[in-house]
Amino acid sequence: MNPADHPGYVGTRALMLALFGPSGEPAEWRAEAACAGADTELFYDNGSTGEALDFCASCPVLVQCRADITDWESKTRSRRFYTSGVVGGTTGSNRNQTYYPRTNRKAA
Repeated sequence: MNPADHPGYVGTRALMLALFGPSGEPAEWRAEAACAGADTELFYDNGSTGEALDFCASCPVLVQCRADITDWESKTRSRRFYTSGVVGGTTGSNRNQTYYPRTNRKAA
């Protein structure tokens, strides 16, 4: 059976293209990430934010990961609603401050 004939193929392919760009494949650097194979719950549990940040601090591809998440979130409106978890050594709050910096200006 041809995998492209599977009813879920089109949806899966669309998701992979949205997540990973034109190639539809994860970047090669992801295999070298400290979190490769780790439980993803660690990075989205508010009680383990410190542990997740420590995990990221020792990652050999931290710079690529941070650039990847910043690039992806800056291209999509989803950052306004779903910027959460620890990715690239940053928290959702850190990344929101990057996209929406606070200003000290008062409305006139």
